[in-house]
Amino acid sequence: MATTLELYLEHQIIRGEFRDEEGQRAIDLLNSAASGAIIALTNAWTASLHYQAAPVRLHTVRVRRPQVFLVVPGDNAPLPPRRFRTGFSERQPLRALVGLGPFTVAGTHYIGLHEQPNVGTIEHDPTGRFFIPITDAVVRSQFNPKWTFVVPLLFANRGAIAYTAPLPAEK
Repeated sequence: MATTLELYLEHQIIRGEFRDEEGQRAIDLLNSAASGAIIALTNAWTASLHYQAAPVRLHTVRVRRPQVFLVVPGDNAPLPPRRFRTGFSERQPLRALVGLGPFTVAGTHYIGLHEQPNVGTIEHDPTGRFFIPITDAVVRSQFNPKWTFVVPLLFANRGAIAYTAPLPAEK
């Protein structure tokens, strides 16, 4: 199986099909140490974040994980019930803004149930995940203040987080 992913790098977007395994979520495969430091996409294209130009077809591309700031999955398949998910751990929501290269992302992060609810917990993940989920995310470009988008789910490269700031709780 394959799922479509959009990878946001400093100056470009790369979109393609990510090979996943039956029953595995994209974030689990992105965080797998077995996948190495490369994210491989097929049927891919790239487009500039700065210029309105036609996308360039890449077919197959290998992207270095540390160069990726954000990953937006193309399909958000509902998760199976908790009792069927291995490795599930209860989390608490934390509204925060993170700076990732030329992007800011405001949204809901999820931290351990027994962790202190402050932005410092976003910066240090005891499980060692490379990518962390952010829901109800608003992404803005620091290059172009008019460039923004809202997405229900994205994965942020935890190692690329330059700064964090708390957001007021939603009412």
